[in-house]
Amino acid sequence: MLWRCNWVKQRKKILNTLSFSSVHGQYSLENTAGPRSIASKPLTHDNVYSCLRESPSDLKTLNFFFWCARQNNYFHDDRAFDHMVGVVEKLTREYYSIDRIIEELKVYGCEIKPRVFLLLLEIFWRGHIYDKAIQVYTGMSSFGYVPNTRAMNMMMDVNFKVNLVNGALEIFEGIRFRNFFSFDIALSHFCSRGDLVCVKIVLKRMIGEGFYPNTERFGQILRLCCRTGCVAEAFQVVGLMICSGISVSVNVWSMLVSGFFRSGEPQKAVDLFNKMIQISCFPNLVTYTSLIKGFVDLGMVEEAFTVLSKVQSEGLAPDIVLCNLMIHTFTRLGRFEEARNVFTSLKKRKLVPDQYTFVSILSSLCLSGEFDLVPRITHGIGTDFDLVTGNLLSNCFSKIGYYSYALKVLGIMSNKDLALDCYTYTVYLTALCRGGAPRAAIKMYEIITRENKHLGAHFHSAIIDSLIELGRYNTAIHLFKRCILEKYPLDVVSFTVAIKGLMRAKRIDEACSLCSDMKENGIFPNRRTYRTIISGLCKEKETEKVKKILRECIEEGVELDPNTKFKVFSLLSRYRGDFSEFRSVFEKWKSEFTENMDVSDSDDELFVSVG
Repeated sequence: MLWRCNWVKQRKKILNTLSFSSVHGQYSLENTAGPRSIASKPLTHDNVYSCLRESPSDLKTLNFFFWCARQNNYFHDDRAFDHMVGVVEKLTREYYSIDRIIEELKVYGCEIKPRVFLLLLEIFWRGHIYDKAIQVYTGMSSFGYVPNTRAMNMMMDVNFKVNLVNGALEIFEGIRFRNFFSFDIALSHFCSRGDLVCVKIVLKRMIGEGFYPNTERFGQILRLCCRTGCVAEAFQVVGLMICSGISVSVNVWSMLVSGFFRSGEPQKAVDLFNKMIQISCFPNLVTYTSLIKGFVDLGMVEEAFTVLSKVQSEGLAPDIVLCNLMIHTFTRLGRFEEARNVFTSLKKRKLVPDQYTFVSILSSLCLSGEFDLVPRITHGIGTDFDLVTGNLLSNCFSKIGYYSYALKVLGIMSNKDLALDCYTYTVYLTALCRGGAPRAAIKMYEIITRENKHLGAHFHSAIIDSLIELGRYNTAIHLFKRCILEKYPLDVVSFTVAIKGLMRAKRIDEACSLCSDMKENGIFPNRRTYRTIISGLCKEKETEKVKKILRECIEEGVELDPNTKFKVFSLLSRYRGDFSEFRSVFEKWKSEFTENMDVSDSDDELFVSVG
């Protein structure tokens, strides 16, 4: 019996070697370096990877990849899968559909079994080629194969990533034998979406089936609970971590401290902080930062500075997060000099400013009116910034009138091949207009709208408003009418800006007509709209039109601002008939006029900020 068992094993080994040589004899004819050497050696990751790279045909490469996967005790490594992503991408471009690739593989002698579909699915999944992954998964059923747990796990992940949440849940419910990864994938995506309700449901079912999240997933769930202020649930998660044998670090307690602040319970946060010290879990810089931020957000500034003093007394060196928080806090308190001192100290501390640092310090400089320091602060950034930082800088320069700097930053962003967004284009065109180049702005507007079909209403509103502020009323109205013809997205701000332009151009009837047309387009005027048109009509002494708009405001329950009320009252109260019609309204307004009010004409200005 022993002899027979040894002979069976030896025969299998010989057959495997012969099978490899016979199936891949064609490889040796076209590429002598790879397959012959593999035929005489054990199947290793290095040998397989070398053969995959040197294969002369993509279909042969895929066939060889499947053949290797069928061998006993051999599993492809990450290198092989990563290489196959490029191979299948080329095959899908050549054959268009998965069915044609399968048919071609049959020609090469590839036996189509469930493992072929599973490997194809994994390749597309790893390569983020989700449309083809869905085709492979669908193709399994057409060949009569039932997807296993691994295939369904990958398909559930694909559905989540393409935002088909219902499809992902359907697959999750359809898995007969869920494993750890089934729950882990679902938890990861629900945490990313901030859906705490679904997280709790999946977590409960996961524990019920004998699985526990790993450290990474527990941390993600805990962050979600604390971020949403659900501290009770966060403590339950900590309890589960302890039960599953995962140690609770100081960072976990720091998240709980932050969670209490978010739920508006600062005393419980302080009690937990003191409890940490009692159990010898000493706070770190993250804990102190959570305390300081929590106190600042609740307006408890003295308490925040007390904690900051404790950080300094313990000799802890602030990191960039704490420095950003300090700059932000000093700015909120109007202590701009101290905010700037923290920023200038970063170099001594050997800290590199990040995006939030520049947001905070630029806000501080703008609020303090120290615009001359903006170029100096931002000098030296060079090209080391991303899209958000570039948008921030260009917007800041544009707001304070440094249009040449704004355009320079936008030029750097373009040269860096960043994926410019609607915000970037808005800043760019606004800077051109305000910088004295409206013709160039209009030309660029035409190019941008031609190449980008999904720009929001704010983009169109901003350039129309910029042209109106330059006095280019006719050009602005022309662009607005073109937006309507091209069916670009427009909102109430867009129509209000156009009404302002028409009023300034003294095209009163058109402005009133446009106000009426808004409702036909499904856009209802707001307080700003009524303020703009009423202010314009009062200025032109259009009594009848003012009365009509005022009736509309009364019917729809629109509450006008004090300045607009004063203008209407000043115009209509001169006439007895008008006063008697609106007596009850005017009597109510008169009581408001006894208070101190600023009735300057500046209130009827409408300005569309690029921010």
